[in-house]
Amino acid sequence: MTLIAAPTACLFNSVEYAKGLSHLGVPRTHEGSGITVLSRPTPDGGHVDGIGPWPYLWLDEAGEQALRRDFGELVTVAAVSQPGYIPQADSDATLLKHHFGYDPALPRPKLSNRSRRRLDQCRNFAVFEQVVDPDERMSVFPLYRALVGRRGLAGGFFDFPREHFTAVASDPDGLVFRVRAGDRVGAMACAVRVGDLLQVLHTVPTADGLTWNASYLLMDGLQNLADEWGIPVFFGGMPDNGSDGLRIFKQRWSNRTAPVHLFRIINDPEAYERLCGAVAKRDFFPAYRQAP
Repeated sequence: MTLIAAPTACLFNSVEYAKGLSHLGVPRTHEGSGITVLSRPTPDGGHVDGIGPWPYLWLDEAGEQALRRDFGELVTVAAVSQPGYIPQADSDATLLKHHFGYDPALPRPKLSNRSRRRLDQCRNFAVFEQVVDPDERMSVFPLYRALVGRRGLAGGFFDFPREHFTAVASDPDGLVFRVRAGDRVGAMACAVRVGDLLQVLHTVPTADGLTWNASYLLMDGLQNLADEWGIPVFFGGMPDNGSDGLRIFKQRWSNRTAPVHLFRIINDPEAYERLCGAVAKRDFFPAYRQAP
């Protein structure tokens, strides 16, 4: 299935969305192309580089050319493209990872007997629902803060600020879902519809919901929604430090994958070499930001 959308129609490409990623950098938009990246000081404080918005920029051929052309004042630009996009042949882009997804045009993945029992038990007393009320949509943020605390993510890349969730919850293409048993919330998710796909950004189980497998009903509900709308849903890829348990869970609900590519743009090779110094230039880009 070819994934189609105009870049201007993707929330991730907007400056309003980028403003909600203040922990990653300061939005910088090129007036001609409308492409937005996040700028940040380099570790030595003497230069500025750029990173694309999370989880990706939605690119077409013209957008890719603009990304490579329009940010010459940044030493480097590292940006990820959407699932399924194939970079032009002359791009310095590398396969980063594959995103897991569920495509209703393909056979539904078969759950194990154990997973089916967990799903059925949860479905017996809880419901999957789309959250419409604006205040209730933002209730995903305190749940995410609790998740950050449980997983030790504070201060890191995935410590998303409130403004990030506001940008999603307030946008017409932003969607919030919930698994609820009466007043007990077992899990929530936020996602963005882009053209003919649904991109899940966060799945957030609660400590209570973990005891009754609320995440199973959440993922089943997202599959059912994809069936109803006739579009694929993507659950994201594996983070660098992702556990085997997370990989198995995502695979359980997926019947396809799609590649995402990392663009590695070096606008100032001399400054890049100086910043790298003796650092081994492995796959991480830019090399001068890799962890020791």
